[in-house]
Amino acid sequence: MRLVLIVEDRVGFITGKILADRVLIECGPDWIDVDSIDSLREWTGLDGATPFTKWTEVPALAQSRGIRVHGRTEGPDYMAARRALTLAFADSGASSIAAVVLVRDMDNQPRRRRGLGMARDHMAAGLPFQVAIAAADPEGEAWIMHAFCAESDAEKASLAQAQTRLGFDPRRHPEWLRGDRQRDGKGAERDLKRVLSELAGCDPVRQERCLESVPLRDLMELGHATGVADYLVEVRDRLLPLLDPGPPKPCDL
Repeated sequence: MRLVLIVEDRVGFITGKILADRVLIECGPDWIDVDSIDSLREWTGLDGATPFTKWTEVPALAQSRGIRVHGRTEGPDYMAARRALTLAFADSGASSIAAVVLVRDMDNQPRRRRGLGMARDHMAAGLPFQVAIAAADPEGEAWIMHAFCAESDAEKASLAQAQTRLGFDPRRHPEWLRGDRQRDGKGAERDLKRVLSELAGCDPVRQERCLESVPLRDLMELGHATGVADYLVEVRDRLLPLLDPGPPKPCDL
């Protein structure tokens, strides 16, 4: 089963992929497990040769294929999503794409989620694949922040310092942090990427371990404001049936 990822960056890739795999495993039948998942699905970009495609690459890919998307825009990201889905449709016959996952940072602009959803709704009847939306607000680092659990005394100390400085637990409310990379003054102190790096470092393996170990029920409880709870449900309802059409087994979603 080929799953195409359209993402902003590496964080979008790991959040979209790891959390989707976990839902497939934990909510799917027993024959979907950590040992079998790699043989059941393949994550790729639009070209099939890379693990994901960046949103910034989509316009050039469309131009190279002679693809133009026309019509009235329906808000932020509507045309970008239509362009990405049109590209996937152009390739779907030869490559058997099962689903496209649109992973996008909202940057405190909820209308971007609406634009992605409207593009999907307007094109759904003509697409031979499913479409899932991962709308992270303000950005994908918020989902990793939800998943962070201190593993050492040093990390526990960093978490306590961050809570004191911010006045709240950033794991519970990463949406209260900033996603616009202000580097000076109080804005910098609330920069989401900066706070996450203080807690988990810049080590991608450490960040992946957060996503792999956090209970899904915690993400469902905490992640309504940041969009992660919605994404987990999207995977359960739209991607899991592609592997197993039966009802999902009892899980934390």
